[in-house]
Amino acid sequence: MTESRLVDRHTPRNGAVPPAGCRVQDAPASGGPSRHQSQRGRLTTGVLTLVAGALVLAACGGGATSSTATTVRAKPTGSTSSSTTDPAGAAVLAAYRAGWKAFEQALATANPADPALAATMVEPQLQSVKANLLADQVHGMVGRGTTTLHPKVVSISATSATVVDCAYSTAELVYAKTGKPVPPITPPENDGVRSTLVLVNGTWKIYKQMVTDGTCAPGS
Repeated sequence: MTESRLVDRHTPRNGAVPPAGCRVQDAPASGGPSRHQSQRGRLTTGVLTLVAGALVLAACGGGATSSTATTVRAKPTGSTSSSTTDPAGAAVLAAYRAGWKAFEQALATANPADPALAATMVEPQLQSVKANLLADQVHGMVGRGTTTLHPKVVSISATSATVVDCAYSTAELVYAKTGKPVPPITPPENDGVRSTLVLVNGTWKIYKQMVTDGTCAPGS
């Protein structure tokens, strides 16, 4: 599994993007983008690292407070009180989407200092994503493409929540100067995502996130 960079198609360098099928967004071991794991995974790594990162974000959420509150588990279909019809569930999903948006925005210019990252993520996810973006910047790479999300809240407590998703990604890394794709190239695919979010000072943020490349069924 690799931790997602949040969404780098080139697997996160930190290997955070779920491995070979599961990228984690943790900071790349090499300090570079997760392209080594897979283009998408790396993109995701900034999202997989987002996943181990975002999902990893869950792992990335430093300062998260543990809760003794009973966890509410939603049905796989997402048709529960923690769905978008529930205020708490809706807030979690909005935060999850905001995290992806922030990552894609920062990835477009390989900017680890983008304030939207800290506004939507916490350690260890935040650190992992920044590390991947810095590596991209050093290597002259940026991200392009989009990720279509279909998130569902599967569990939620007073201070933490888990979101699963089957995201359709066309994201990839390209060299900023030439616009040419950074190998290896990963074709568009449906990636499984599992993200942990924590409530920090009244705001939901991605703590850790894990992405599994091309393993989920469209619409699942």
